[in-house]
Amino acid sequence: MEDKFVLFSNQHFITMGIGFASCILLIFLGFFTEKKAAFAKIIAIAVLGIKIAELIFRHYYYGETVAELLPLHLCPIVIILSIFMMFFHSEVLFQPVYFWSIGAFFAILTPDIRDGMSNFASQSFFITHFFILFSTAYAFVHFRFRPTKAGFIGSFLSLIILAFIMYFVNNRLGTNYLYVNYPPATKSLVDFMGPWPYYIFSIAGIDIAISFFMYLPFRKNKKAKYASWRKY
Repeated sequence: MEDKFVLFSNQHFITMGIGFASCILLIFLGFFTEKKAAFAKIIAIAVLGIKIAELIFRHYYYGETVAELLPLHLCPIVIILSIFMMFFHSEVLFQPVYFWSIGAFFAILTPDIRDGMSNFASQSFFITHFFILFSTAYAFVHFRFRPTKAGFIGSFLSLIILAFIMYFVNNRLGTNYLYVNYPPATKSLVDFMGPWPYYIFSIAGIDIAISFFMYLPFRKNKKAKYASWRKY
């Protein structure tokens, strides 16, 4: 019988420690190769293979249906965008990946998984979510991509539109993608944000606040831009 996942257990903390250390190591290794784009592609392809294997495993092991396995939660969407960003060296895709990567961070803190780390689905969950954080940092450091104002606004509006569409998709499929129809079944930060549908507005407010602070260090200062000619 496989062990069950326990939130904030030693197993959870060790897994997070290994994950963050692995991200730092891979980013550090990028400094030792001139083929940084090729290195990114290799990792992206490997993660894609792991994710596909996870979906097959969940279908046969847990009996999850195709409707339940669609990549329509935020993190699977970002995983796909991250893979394409790393493979095609896309600064356009970097924008939503950067601003939505905070979701992967919170998912790692409060993962929606059933079994412990001896289970492949649980292993893949952490690998793919840490990949989001890694790809964001790798693109920032080695591709020198930077978040923009358009990316900040576009990412937030895209998320709102996506959530609106997903509500009707969930009604049609009987699913709960993006958790817009009801709260997650497992313990999560959503539990502290009020009942449905109020927690959706809480999440939206928190998202725009966090996204703004993620953009703030890269906000262009108009005063600094024109300061040079004023002294003449």
